[in-house]
Amino acid sequence: MSTPTTAPSSGLAPAAVERFTAVAEVVTDTAVLTERGRDFWGVGGIAELMLRPHSRDEIAEIMRIATEFNVPMVPRGGASNCSGGMMADGGRVLLDLSGLNRILEVDVERRRARVEPGVVNSDLQDHLAPYGLCFSPDPVSAHLATVGGNLIENAGGPHALKYGVTYNHILAADVVLPDGTTVTLSADDTGPDLLGVIIGSEGTLGIVTEVTVALRPIAPVTHSLMGAFATAREAADTIAAVIATGVVPAAVEWLDRDGINGLQQFYDTGYPLDADSIVLIDVDGTAEEVARDQSIVERVLREHATEVRVAEDETDRAALWYGRLHAPDSVVQSGKGFFIGDVTVPRDRIPEMQAAIQATAERHRDGLLFIAVCGHAGDGDLHPTTFYDKDNPLAASALEAANNEIIEAALRLGGTITGEHGVGTEKIPFMTKRFSPVEIAVQRAIKQAFDPAGLLNPGVMLPERSPGEPSVDGFAAAVRDALAGTTRPAAPLTSGADTAISASFGNLSLTVGADATLDAINGYLDANGITCAAVPEAGGERTIGELVATATGEERLAVRHALLGADVTVVDGRTPARFGGQTMKDVAGYDTKRLYLGGHGAFGALRTLTFKIGVRA
Repeated sequence: MSTPTTAPSSGLAPAAVERFTAVAEVVTDTAVLTERGRDFWGVGGIAELMLRPHSRDEIAEIMRIATEFNVPMVPRGGASNCSGGMMADGGRVLLDLSGLNRILEVDVERRRARVEPGVVNSDLQDHLAPYGLCFSPDPVSAHLATVGGNLIENAGGPHALKYGVTYNHILAADVVLPDGTTVTLSADDTGPDLLGVIIGSEGTLGIVTEVTVALRPIAPVTHSLMGAFATAREAADTIAAVIATGVVPAAVEWLDRDGINGLQQFYDTGYPLDADSIVLIDVDGTAEEVARDQSIVERVLREHATEVRVAEDETDRAALWYGRLHAPDSVVQSGKGFFIGDVTVPRDRIPEMQAAIQATAERHRDGLLFIAVCGHAGDGDLHPTTFYDKDNPLAASALEAANNEIIEAALRLGGTITGEHGVGTEKIPFMTKRFSPVEIAVQRAIKQAFDPAGLLNPGVMLPERSPGEPSVDGFAAAVRDALAGTTRPAAPLTSGADTAISASFGNLSLTVGADATLDAINGYLDANGITCAAVPEAGGERTIGELVATATGEERLAVRHALLGADVTVVDGRTPARFGGQTMKDVAGYDTKRLYLGGHGAFGALRTLTFKIGVRA
């Protein structure tokens, strides 16, 4: 243990500082606190002091001290966050988890690894490569982002279309709760999916001290293709046509005309300047699988695109992807101001979203240079990147107005306010546009059940309480019972007697009434040539709502990976609410629908459910 390098601020009780000093390394140097207290954007503040623990036991004791002295704690991983999600400030303690950076075990046979939260994503990938394995989440910030950060932000990345987001690759997590107690949450636990609630919780519910991650084999072959299109609609329809063949690309990325031409000011993207949109596609697998899939993708592209390029060796692939991946570095070097946004819409609404963004750019051209639309087209997650001259006095107001308009457009199109960056502090004002008062109230109940004193990462994610928020004491009690492992009395599993079944083939999502039988859903799937992993083939007259509300074992795991959204009732007053939706990525607020999975009706009844689907090959 170390002694503080300078005298601690008077904002913390001396007795608390003394206790912290006895447990972990304490840093009070202003320069270090300034540097460590800011995220990738430079957003943050200066904490009273910083603690560097090196074990779960140290973190547990730190949290017990924090609870005793009512000290707010701000967890810090790699600080690659892009939404102002780490708000160190006076009176708060920065909890630097970078010292918990050990890879504890790699189980090659079972394809899993145990790691501490401070392990950097790219370091884990380098460690796994000799085994022929990888951890699927691959955010662009992988060289900075930690596995713990990936978990608490539910990170995605370009290859989430085929392999899923972080949620799909977390098997278990050891978590220290704010009162210092420790729990191990697992994907195959019975009862409500508490692990799913911790994932994407932005460091506000508990401190993750160990993670068991699922691994997959590194694809032996990857080839890339590019299609240029005269219109965004043709590009989107082509993506749908590719997926309709049964091929699941490893990645599908998007760039628009304004973005390509704007970025061309800073570097040579290598892309055609006359295309309205371009699409980059990776196919991976064995040599035989790639040959088959590439042939299909190339045929579909040539039917619709104005230009098609194919890259099969690493040099050509790097050149093809250069324009998409090099943008952030080049823009930083240009000296221009820029802001990377994050919204998600159903993939078939991308053209409308692109048009809305371009219209926004035109409205604010007096303050902005241009807005480049790029992102993960396979799952509808777009990153409109706004560029401006730093010395333009109109830039700040134009940037704020443009960002607001883009988020509102995404919501109008059935999308969400953030697909992978998180709410942080940046998007708190939009939480009340994304969620109704009762939906905010139950999320607040989750926070209060895990963190009654509000000590973890205060000021992040949830808006101030509004007069319109109803009392949800029953829901709050159900969360507390779930944390305590208490079984609640039987409750209705479904509500509304909805048996409708419909699919969005452009988005590859299935929406079903909770009272639809598994036999009826299987009949619909068979008739339309689609699959849904959440629906057992031998379903019988059991309803999909019953399946989700009581799921265990393999059925539970299948539902976890396929569930996108749920229309529910909240147990207090049977009030309707919606969590999730048709978007493939959504990290807005706590993933409340996870409580209804295995919840046996304790949180309310299920009304409709939305799942991912696939196309029969």
